[in-house]
Amino acid sequence: MFPFWETVIAPLIEASRARRVVEIGALRGDTTVRMVADLGPEAEVHVIDPVPQFDPTEHERAFPGQYVFHRDLSLNVLPDLPAVDVALIDGDHNWYTVYNELRLLREASRAADAPLPLLILHDVAWPYGYRDLYYEPSQIPEEFRQPYAKAGIHPRIKKLSPIEGINRGLDNAVESGGPRNGVRKALEDFLEEHDRPFRQVVLPFYFGLAIVAEDARIEQAPAVGEMLDGLVSSEGRLRLLHLSERIRIDAVVHEHKMLRVHNEALNRRTDRALGLLKDALLDLHYIENEVRLEYLASLGGAAPDLDALRDPARRLPLRTDRLRNARIKGQRADEARNLSYFPFADMGRAQLDHLHRALEDVTRAREQGDGIAPIEGDVAECGVGRGGGAVFMRGFLAHHEIYDRQVWVIDEFVATEPGADTGPDLTTAVGTFRGDLNQVRDAFHRFELLDDDVRFVAGRVPDALGDAPIGPLAVLRVGGSHLGSDLEPALERLLPKVVPGGRVMVEGTSRPAVEKVVAAVRDRLGVTAPLEQIDWNSVGWTVPLTADPVAAVGPSSSTGTDRVAVPERTDADLIDLTVVVVLYNMRREAARTLRTLTRDYQQELGDADYEVIVVDNGSADDQRLSADEVAAFGPEFRLVTMGEAATSSPTPALNRGIAESRGRAIALMIDGAHLLTPGVLGQSLLALRTYEPAIVAVQQWYVGPGQQGDAQLNGYDQRAEDALFRRIQWPVDGYRLFEISHFIGDRDWFDGMVESNCLVVPRSLLEQVGGFDDTFSTPGGGYANLELFERLGQMPGVTVVSLLGEGSFHQVHGGTTTNIADAASRRGVVFGYGEDFRRIRGRSLDGITSPIVYMGSMATKAARRTRSRRELSLSFDAGRDPVTHAPDDDTPTFVADELKIGAIEAVWGSATWREATWLGRPVARYPADLHVYQELIAEQRPDVVVVVGDDEALAGRASFVASVLDGLGDGRVVAVGVHAAAAPAHPRLTAVALPGDAPEAGARVTELVGGGSALVLLGLGANTRLLAAFESLAPLVPVDGYVVIENTVVNGRPVASSFGPGPHEAVVTLLASHPDFVSDPTRERYTLTFNRGGYLKRLPPS
Repeated sequence: MFPFWETVIAPLIEASRARRVVEIGALRGDTTVRMVADLGPEAEVHVIDPVPQFDPTEHERAFPGQYVFHRDLSLNVLPDLPAVDVALIDGDHNWYTVYNELRLLREASRAADAPLPLLILHDVAWPYGYRDLYYEPSQIPEEFRQPYAKAGIHPRIKKLSPIEGINRGLDNAVESGGPRNGVRKALEDFLEEHDRPFRQVVLPFYFGLAIVAEDARIEQAPAVGEMLDGLVSSEGRLRLLHLSERIRIDAVVHEHKMLRVHNEALNRRTDRALGLLKDALLDLHYIENEVRLEYLASLGGAAPDLDALRDPARRLPLRTDRLRNARIKGQRADEARNLSYFPFADMGRAQLDHLHRALEDVTRAREQGDGIAPIEGDVAECGVGRGGGAVFMRGFLAHHEIYDRQVWVIDEFVATEPGADTGPDLTTAVGTFRGDLNQVRDAFHRFELLDDDVRFVAGRVPDALGDAPIGPLAVLRVGGSHLGSDLEPALERLLPKVVPGGRVMVEGTSRPAVEKVVAAVRDRLGVTAPLEQIDWNSVGWTVPLTADPVAAVGPSSSTGTDRVAVPERTDADLIDLTVVVVLYNMRREAARTLRTLTRDYQQELGDADYEVIVVDNGSADDQRLSADEVAAFGPEFRLVTMGEAATSSPTPALNRGIAESRGRAIALMIDGAHLLTPGVLGQSLLALRTYEPAIVAVQQWYVGPGQQGDAQLNGYDQRAEDALFRRIQWPVDGYRLFEISHFIGDRDWFDGMVESNCLVVPRSLLEQVGGFDDTFSTPGGGYANLELFERLGQMPGVTVVSLLGEGSFHQVHGGTTTNIADAASRRGVVFGYGEDFRRIRGRSLDGITSPIVYMGSMATKAARRTRSRRELSLSFDAGRDPVTHAPDDDTPTFVADELKIGAIEAVWGSATWREATWLGRPVARYPADLHVYQELIAEQRPDVVVVVGDDEALAGRASFVASVLDGLGDGRVVAVGVHAAAAPAHPRLTAVALPGDAPEAGARVTELVGGGSALVLLGLGANTRLLAAFESLAPLVPVDGYVVIENTVVNGRPVASSFGPGPHEAVVTLLASHPDFVSDPTRERYTLTFNRGGYLKRLPPS
């Protein structure tokens, strides 16, 4: 209302000769001060405002006796207010309030036998002329309250807008117009029922001002009528036009001022935030922690100075200053070799500041050709270290709210420097550390900058860049010291992508080799832009706006891509799901697998649009399915053949399927011998929608009585497997697969996952991190499937979902790993996969460490098998028919793992085995295991049998071994444990009365064994004690000899679930760290053993 004061409101009040005025809604009090001053000391001004934005007491002191303030709602004040001459109404802008304000003013006037006050109402035009606003909705009776919401008002939209318009933070009526809605409507309704003549003038600008005067009021003050005449005259309209233009110009000036103030404040906040980001990336905020770590590492086990640990900045100032200065300068180590592995950015502050300026330059609008525009293009860092440069790029774009540029992060992402020999020195070892993909993604996530605009290109740079859809680039930073021999091809492939006006930075130029490569590539590509020295270790240049495009040097695409680039497709090209399944020499198994992918088999797909891409990876003629045979499974199926491109690894075939896929989600099946249950595809799509962003991993099972490699030792083969399928009448009910299968590995539904043969992932995630890594080129792909699962599942923010009651079931087919019957050979292959992974990634496989979300239901009884709910009625014999079975039929009957585990639970729980004795002495072992021990002794003929234990039955077991040796006529037994002295006197028995894990015990046993061979029986309980004993005693065991870890069934495997980490966990750890040992399942052939997986056989050196 204030802009109308001088031209309209003040002259009207003066013309009315008002002595009492009420102002409803004073806002900041600007109108009030002028009004009281103009009216003079005889006048009385009442101001009503429940929440004033000023201090009314100041006005009361300035105008004593003239100024009366009411801190209340207008409808509470007006009933007690005497008649007034003028009413300024600019309070709550809704029909109910305004209508009743007018009514109460009229009632007061008539009670005093006075004319209606001169009414001056603001906000009678857009936006609140015909739309209610509620400052406090609860104060309006429900029957008079319009539906409302906090959303914007747009002049050309009747409803509210969630993204456009003004006053989005206020409670506005959802729609404009209609009865009892808005200020103007309240005035119209009031005047329609007013029974005395009046004049009304509406000024339709600056949200609208309405003036209403009763004829009786005009008769008392004719100047009011003259004023109204003047407002509607030609001269008056011209004055109002000038007023409206002045208001518009004032608003524009004010808007520009506020915008400038806002932008300056925003720039200050953004610069401060980016400055903090730089310091955080350099770890300057917590550099004292690095000093603490370096200090502790330097002590060599000596006691630290606690004051130095508490405040290294003051107690260790030289170390702190050296490290801080090295960090700011971008040195990887200070003068004392304190290393800079810990920060996300190792480039130094000068390079970060230069990168900041480069990003500002390319994103700031500038004159280009015929117009003003920024330098268009994405930004990229190649050779990223721990990712600090790329994180800052994304942080700059995020803080400036720039959403149309992607950040490309290009690196091999190995965890340690390839080929580095660390040796025992800790500083040297830390110097070989590099940032792998998980750590770099964690860096983005740590700063809340990991989103779809960050694209990772992983692999050897020459190959990875070949197919990556990068470019054009506005900013390119190349970490030359991180790339080694890949620097030259990286520059050759990336420099041509930098657009005119773009910025290039190369780090590592203090090294002559890097400087030489930069000069040579610039010369070959014809880059003449002058070099700028950024700091002691980096240079940069700006591509001139008038520069001709740089021609690429070398091949434009990869000849052997490490990581496939997933083609981006438009939404119109996409369908719901693509299944990619790879086949190699598995005609029999593939027929069943593809059957489980058909629409009539998959029960929960509904009307989902999907395709199945079957990739044949070079199968033999008699094992290859034809295109017609594949198409016969349904219109969703098509065959892709690798032909001459087929390799022994399935990764190129999988990547070929990904490249041809059209699905928003892609299901990846690396082994075509796996069948699915009927709900896998539909449940996977549901999980992706429910937990977005998510990946789905289907649990893996073996068809057959147990682990397929072990089962083959007992005669399990394809003929026996076919009989199992006939037994359950497959494929009538796909869920009956659970009746003839077992989990792969000694695991259960909730034991976590490291691999899935059916991995369902969103296309967007594959676009971000790429497909399978072709570097895993061993037959079968090695850890390629595990690596992709880890790469996707370790993505920050991504939920890993496992489907309960659904499964992926592996058929026996002579595969490269799972169907190797010999345990030692299988162990060697798998260990080789791990070594191959370490060579490629520079670290061991981490697997999935984030929590897994379990979704679904275990609807069938067979699927509900867990360690605590065993289904013991399942049968896995060879499918004998009792009518045709011949007495001399020597076909083996397979004992299911379920039955073995159930028997272990029952026998352990009965505790009768605890009563077992040998020659009257307790042995506390299951007799079948003792029988295996004598077999081992008889076969191995060790010089010494070492029996380790802390229980009192140790003496009985030592006596048992001595008796066996007596029968063989050779060998000695050493009993080790605190109760060893209780062993009976025997010429072959020596007691070492020390704890079995004590170093002194290991030394004594080694002395007793001398240069001979040993068989070791470890009967300790705790995981850590077993590991210690193994390390001291295993070297005494020859090739093909054994270390037996006893009682591996405790801690829920399947008994004594509250035991805690014990023998089973020790076996897992030992096998992971000792590739020269393998668990020998042939020693468990008597069905029931308490040492499952604990018979560890030493292998020959590889």
